[in-house]
Amino acid sequence: MARRSKSSGFGEPKSPYRAPSSGGTSAEDIARGKRKLPPPETLPEGTVRYFLIAGPKGRVLLPADMRAALGLEEGDVITAWLKDGELRMHSHLLGLRKIQAEASSMAAASVYASDELIAERRAEAAREAEETLEELRAHKKKKKR
Repeated sequence: MARRSKSSGFGEPKSPYRAPSSGGTSAEDIARGKRKLPPPETLPEGTVRYFLIAGPKGRVLLPADMRAALGLEEGDVITAWLKDGELRMHSHLLGLRKIQAEASSMAAASVYASDELIAERRAEAAREAEETLEELRAHKKKKKR
C-alpha cells in the first residue's frame, strides 16, 4: 500500500518551493555546490525573488538575468541602500534617468520655483514694511497725545 504524505499546517500541501535555510547542512551543501539554489520566483505583486550566496569577503554574484534586468555590465556603478535590514540597489544609469525625468517634469512647469520663491519673499517684505509703517504711525500718535 502506498503511503500518502500528510500535509503540514493549515491543511495545505507543502509547497514544492522551499527556501534554503540560512545555516546548517542545507546552506553548507549549497555553498559546496552539492545542492542548487531554487530558481528565481515571481511573487504575486510582480517582484522577482532570487536566492544568492555570500561568497568569500562578502562577495555576491548576480545572475545574468538579474544583471540584464538592471542594465548592468562589467565595471558599472551600482547605487545601494540598506534600510531596516533590506538591501535595495539600482544601476547608476537608472538613478541618472530617474533624476532626469524628475528634472524634466519640473522644467515643464509654466512657473519656475525660483520665480515663486522671489514673489513670496517680495510679498512678505511688503507685508513687513506695511506692519512697520503702521507701528510707526501708532507710535507717533501716542507721542502727540
